[in-house]
Amino acid sequence: MKLKSLLLAALLAGAFGSAAANDYNAPTVPLTGGPIDWSISFGTSHQAGAFTDTYTFTYSGLPGTAAGFFGNVATSVGQIDFGTASLNATPLNVTNLGGLSFSYYTSIPVQGLLTLVITGTSYGVASSYAGTLDVTAVPEPATYGMLLGGLALVGVVARRRKLS
Repeated sequence: MKLKSLLLAALLAGAFGSAAANDYNAPTVPLTGGPIDWSISFGTSHQAGAFTDTYTFTYSGLPGTAAGFFGNVATSVGQIDFGTASLNATPLNVTNLGGLSFSYYTSIPVQGLLTLVITGTSYGVASSYAGTLDVTAVPEPATYGMLLGGLALVGVVARRRKLS
């Protein structure tokens, strides 16, 4: 009877112990700033094991480009090795150099809701990482057309005044 109880306890511990407790799904938060530049800081801590972190950000939704950085420096209590990362399904390069792990990215086209997914493995008692995400709106072609039209109009008015 004791063997059955021990087996049941081991199975239950294994089932609950293998849950994705190390994963982090951040609440959706707006980027700050605007109307041209937005930014936000993010990060979290992990106990030893594999993780998948998902961050969701909102901003004006205008087409733009994203740039940012996230990283971890090993401490006496742990370190992180990043596995993969993506921003709106665009893969980001990650680098793991012993006690230094990071990702630096620029010129990622974005629009609307932004989803950043980071996977990796934490070693030691506790590890954390932090980063920033910046979005710069790119004016639409119509905006450039209106600018050129306005400059042409100013040129015509200036030329008329000069001739008069």
